[in-house]
Amino acid sequence: MSIPSNPNGPTFCFDDLQLHWQMTRCEKYAFTKMLEIAKADVAIEIGTYKGGSLQQVSQYAKKVYSLDILPSCKEDLGPLFPNVDFLTGDSKPLVASVLKTIQENNEQLGFILIDGDHSTEGVRGDINAVLKHVPTRDVYIVFHDSFNPPARAGILSADWQSCPYVHYVEVDYIPGVFHHKAFDTATAGTMYGGLAVAVMKPEKRKGSLIVHQSQQGLYDAVFQASCYVPKEKPSLLRRVKRSFSKVA
Repeated sequence: MSIPSNPNGPTFCFDDLQLHWQMTRCEKYAFTKMLEIAKADVAIEIGTYKGGSLQQVSQYAKKVYSLDILPSCKEDLGPLFPNVDFLTGDSKPLVASVLKTIQENNEQLGFILIDGDHSTEGVRGDINAVLKHVPTRDVYIVFHDSFNPPARAGILSADWQSCPYVHYVEVDYIPGVFHHKAFDTATAGTMYGGLAVAVMKPEKRKGSLIVHQSQQGLYDAVFQASCYVPKEKPSLLRRVKRSFSKVA
């Protein structure tokens, strides 16, 4: 008999937070520590959802721009977060608009969470939009669900090398999880979770950028057991043998 297990809680640290937060225990610890390290005056969140991550981002940043395609995010969460500007629409042009506003207001961007569209094209587009930023201080960029194959492909195919201000990228800063059974919004056999981290600095890097994947072996092993690998159809010979064995 299997015992139900929840990778998200209890955490014994964040369990009093009221809004649903779709991060594992490890991710919550690391995410909060990154916010502490960033000490951001201004932060950007791509993907508001139910405000789970925003509970922490809004505590550590003085001002937050939170972007989501659903207008209900502003309606439902606006009264709870007085230091957050909620913006609705496609994240790519919204990011460009927010970055322009930050520059015009001489604001200091220090933290970005990318957790919106999880398609390969969506993740890549969000990253490439963020890479247009010219930092005036260190900027910590965190990506949720780097263990999810389409999202991971988007991270890996982003135009990192074209941005001279990126000094560090680690796709597996925190590894993700494999859901052998359906859990929350994840269906059985899926791979989710994981935090990737990138750091931008005001000074340009010297040399090419290495995109680290420290847990690539773990990812490859889990991927083979996941729903993302097409299941091999039995050959005609195997089907014939099975039918004969049933008759016998």
